[in-house]
Amino acid sequence: MEELDTVRAELLQSLPGDISRARNAYRRMAQAAALKMDAKSFAAHQTACKAGLSHLEGLIKILRWASGPDAAENEKAKSPAMEEAEIRKLIAEARGALAGT
Repeated sequence: MEELDTVRAELLQSLPGDISRARNAYRRMAQAAALKMDAKSFAAHQTACKAGLSHLEGLIKILRWASGPDAAENEKAKSPAMEEAEIRKLIAEARGALAGT
């Protein structure tokens, strides 16, 4: 159990920076949409953006795990309305990034 605590402590120390870098990379990628693209390039761009969001989601899940059982339980206790509000916020941020705002 002590080794697991060490892993969690290391993750808690490094993940915020990792998440920040991944978010910034996603924003740069999303803002590239302002460039004129043909359909094939646009589809590739959208695929890259989706991969970036999946990466962020994975990092956030690991952060929740590393934060301990209390954090995981708090996530499970969220109401569907709270989750929907968070999803809407993420979508709005992504749209803003794609629009270059």
